[in-house]
Amino acid sequence: MFNAFPLNAVPLNGLPLQSGAPDALVIEPGDSFAWSATVTLGGVDVSEQLMGAVRVTCPRDGDMVASFNLWMDDSPIDAGALAGQAVTVDFHVMGDPVVTTRLFTGYLVQPVFDVFTRQLACEATTRLADTFETMELPQIDQQVGGYWSADVFEEVAGRSRWEYAKERMSTLQAGLGVDRYGVPRVTPWQPAGINYEFADGSVIYGSVEVSLAVLTDTINAFELELDYRYSRYRQRNISYSWTHPAGSFAAWRADSTELPDVEMIVQATESAGWFLHSANYTRLPATNIELTPPWYNINTDLLLAAEWSAGIRWSQRAVEQYRLSFVVESAVASVGPVVDRDRIVLDTDSDRDREWDGSRPTSPVLAGSGDPLESLPAREQARLDAALNTGMARAVATVLSAQRGNGVTWDVPLAHALGLDVGQGVRLINRSAVVSGSVEQLVDELNFETGAAIRSVEISTSRGAVGAVSDALAIPDAPEFVDEPLIPPTAAQPTQIGFRSTAPAYDEELPGFAGNYSVPDANENTLERYPRRFVVETPEIPASWRDEITAERAVTYRIAPPIDQLEL
Repeated sequence: MFNAFPLNAVPLNGLPLQSGAPDALVIEPGDSFAWSATVTLGGVDVSEQLMGAVRVTCPRDGDMVASFNLWMDDSPIDAGALAGQAVTVDFHVMGDPVVTTRLFTGYLVQPVFDVFTRQLACEATTRLADTFETMELPQIDQQVGGYWSADVFEEVAGRSRWEYAKERMSTLQAGLGVDRYGVPRVTPWQPAGINYEFADGSVIYGSVEVSLAVLTDTINAFELELDYRYSRYRQRNISYSWTHPAGSFAAWRADSTELPDVEMIVQATESAGWFLHSANYTRLPATNIELTPPWYNINTDLLLAAEWSAGIRWSQRAVEQYRLSFVVESAVASVGPVVDRDRIVLDTDSDRDREWDGSRPTSPVLAGSGDPLESLPAREQARLDAALNTGMARAVATVLSAQRGNGVTWDVPLAHALGLDVGQGVRLINRSAVVSGSVEQLVDELNFETGAAIRSVEISTSRGAVGAVSDALAIPDAPEFVDEPLIPPTAAQPTQIGFRSTAPAYDEELPGFAGNYSVPDANENTLERYPRRFVVETPEIPASWRDEITAERAVTYRIAPPIDQLEL
């Protein structure tokens, strides 16, 4: 027990909060204290060799750093061999019992030996980047979280795992650092509440400093452009029909004519660049001697009627344009827009596009709603979602980070604030300032010459506004493409039959079937014979259906930063 409370339950010389923040601990002006420090290098206690001071920096983002000097005796020393050895720094508050707090766990990375003074200048870090380089990607995903997209960043193969971790961190409203035991941790920018209140007189006199953000750095609006370019796999279907004017086999037999066959219909369709994907044929009956008179026919591909569907396939490049704005309305109203921008492009191009153009279906025709125009976009929704989520999260993080640019620092006796850590919420109540925010960095300095053990506290404050509204970051709906309407051709194909005196002149522009009566009704030398042929009228695909098409979706998201105090 210490001051009637368990030592690790409240700050040294602290009392439970009596004000309006029930979960916070109040740090009151405290008494002096005796202290000592233990530093180990490679598992060996080197505290007796410490010279000057030990300084430990603990930021929210990045490595912790410890620096100190060691006096080396006259024994030979291999300073280079010391690099990479483990380093720990512990702080002890003397009393009954002694209170011990770990300040640093890391590795010596840059020893410098002065041969004249026999002092070894040591700098140790937590080697955060090296830790991540040894991780597999799933481990990093679990450790860091956040969003990631190869379309926003780069393919991860062959790249730094540490860079990959930082890319994921850029989508979070948090920092990636290390705790006092060297374990990586993600610390949110905004704590759930106030953990500590520093009462008036609890900080070292004259140590409070305020650093205000530069206006051009306080981004309050972010414009994100994302273009998703892909191929729409398109297919147009048309239904055709043809029926001989006789209407039935019996009527046709009584006054027979030439007939088209299956091959003529297939060729007529395919010569126009279309393919026939379903057909129902009414064929001329095969030989049947039981009829009166008997019927003889070996060509059963001759047709009295046909119904068929034709199709054509092509791919069209499509661009979905997303224009997303992220705005802190109160900040824009106060100082005007301070804008940052980003652009993301997703572009898909594969052999599948080329394989689709002019291809024939190997399976039943594409399902549709009966509309002759059917479109099968080759969209990758999961890929688009990943890019949108990543870009949107980065945009919001950029804006919220810029709104946390005001900083406040002060010094406090280390023993009075042992439980304080980065990421915690704190409030300072001082004669010159009342501020609240999140701890960004702690710097501990243990000076063996002066006997001072000081903790410098740096916090950031968020510039929110009362009543501000924040919109949910929902992925916007895809924009809709509008196609130029097309009037389909007539489904029923006409017929013209010559070799009769009553037959009109042959019309070569008329689609459908052309042929002749088997028996003329006058001198055959005076009658016009039509060419036997079948022509299908197919519509031209408009250029607007083939050329690249664009559609835009614009959405504005309101951002409401957390509200901290900054009263000077």
